Amino acid sequence: MSALRLASLTALVAAVAALAQPAQAQSFSFSQGGYADGAVLTGHFAGTDLDADGWLYGYELTEFELHWSGNRAVAAFSHGFDDRAGLEFNLAERRIDHMASVSMEGDSAPLFRYDSMGWPSYGIPGVVTDERLGLASMSWEALKVTAAVPEPGSTVLLLAGLGLIGVWSQRRRAG
Repeated sequence: MSALRLASLTALVAAVAALAQPAQAQSFSFSQGGYADGAVLTGHFAGTDLDADGWLYGYELTEFELHWSGNRAVAAFSHGFDDRAGLEFNLAERRIDHMASVSMEGDSAPLFRYDSMGWPSYGIPGVVTDERLGLASMSWEALKVTAAVPEPGSTVLLLAGLGLIGVWSQRRRAG
């Protein structure tokens, strides 16, 4: 291998290594209909599979938001990151096996709760509860999950890397 090719290859590897970033959080949106009065549950979560087991768990989340539109049984509410109570999300199948969140009234009592009761052998995919009034609304529809669009920066980085590899490959064939 000539000194020029070796230098080019070394520069390419150095450039890719300099641009490489740690694993980015993956972002997902979810929705669930089928509740009384046409109420819907929507939201999003993001996280990184820290233990590389193909699952995203509640402790691996970096973002969480849940919105309940409300119906005659349970008033509208929203939950944020601090209200998350659990998540089991299969990354390969894009399937939520379990998700839960709960807001507290002060430091004492639960206020509003969401629980997808689909695991391990339950058959109710969603239950929204007003804990103060003891009222619940249930849905038999599964949670629908969609992946968020990748950030433009990561797409540009991928295309730049592929372009550099292509240029290096063409130079190698020509020489």
